[in-house]
Amino acid sequence: MTPPTPLFGALPGGPELMIIFLILVLPIGAGLFVYYDAKNHGMAYAPAWALGVTALFFAGFLPGIPAFLAYIYVREKQARHGSPKPDLGSE
Repeated sequence: MTPPTPLFGALPGGPELMIIFLILVLPIGAGLFVYYDAKNHGMAYAPAWALGVTALFFAGFLPGIPAFLAYIYVREKQARHGSPKPDLGSE
């Protein structure tokens, strides 16, 4: 009988690193992406969107996905209605 092949190869601590990635890096990265993307698109509530998406990703991976998709939907809806982008050169 052959020994089972490890899921993460020969990487020691592979499952633990994946769990840390899913619990910490993914929610923070999604929140940062939402924040900077909302700022670039001139959305008034960029910090609120980022905090909401990050909090829901921390609550669980499945609640975070609809929050992220809701942000994308609202952003695209705002872009279709022609809301102005902020003038970044005037400051």
